[in-house]
Amino acid sequence: QFQRLSTVDALDGENFVKPPRSTVDVHTSLPLSPIEYSRGWAWQQVLLLRRKNLSCREDVDYDRDNIILLEHKPVYTLGRGADENHLTFLKDEENKEERKRLSRSSRGLGSSSLIMDKNLHEQIKSLSIKNVVDRLSSIANPVISPNGAPIYRIERGGEVTYHGPGQLVVYPMFDLKQHPFRKDLHWYLRTVEELVIEILRVYDIEGVRDAINTGVWFERKKVAAVGVSSSGWITTHGFALNVSPDLKFFDTAYIFPCGIEGRGVTSIHEILKNRGETNLPTVADIARTTLGKI
Repeated sequence: QFQRLSTVDALDGENFVKPPRSTVDVHTSLPLSPIEYSRGWAWQQVLLLRRKNLSCREDVDYDRDNIILLEHKPVYTLGRGADENHLTFLKDEENKEERKRLSRSSRGLGSSSLIMDKNLHEQIKSLSIKNVVDRLSSIANPVISPNGAPIYRIERGGEVTYHGPGQLVVYPMFDLKQHPFRKDLHWYLRTVEELVIEILRVYDIEGVRDAINTGVWFERKKVAAVGVSSSGWITTHGFALNVSPDLKFFDTAYIFPCGIEGRGVTSIHEILKNRGETNLPTVADIARTTLGKI
């Protein structure tokens, strides 16, 4: 479902840089319909494994940074250390089995965890790309929320969040060992937040950081969630920017978004409509702005 959209020359300030890693490949499913979260996660793993396994290959064409742009079908995800109590509908005694499947230690058959391990790596390394994506996207057995959205535990940082149609999800896959980056995940996360703030500024929206919580905020409401991870200093996951999602999925009957009580969620469309604007950007418009800012 993905297509390689283009190859973009990497910029260093005002000058093009032409070291061996001088390009960024952009992959997107946006011309098509939203995709299952598990398949978007699997594509990240394919690109990550191809790049990390370069020492075993002659084809160095994989040694490039990548950006994945997409919309997901409705889904909730828990970060690797997230508290399942922030899934508010799971607090009943009758939900013990679901809580067990989503626990931090849950692995293997029946688990709701989308997490790579060495055994899985061995199982897939001889498969074709399509078969790898099919295999990886089916390894977990998600818990299903009362509104029908699947729930997975994944390896990014952060608490529980929602992804769905009307939300631009961006997975930058950068090698932080290379110029102009730093081997510093905290620096990288703050840089991603700054990127989102710059995107919002294009639409005259003043996004801000929070002194305690990650992400980007408008007034007291979150407009973008940020959660990152890395393997061998190659980044995975990224950010989800609310363009025009159905905000009912963030209702506290289902989750405390990002594990934060007493704070709301908003979107670009909601902010602009409240100002009386009618010319509203689409997810594709925001994607083009995002690529320019990256």
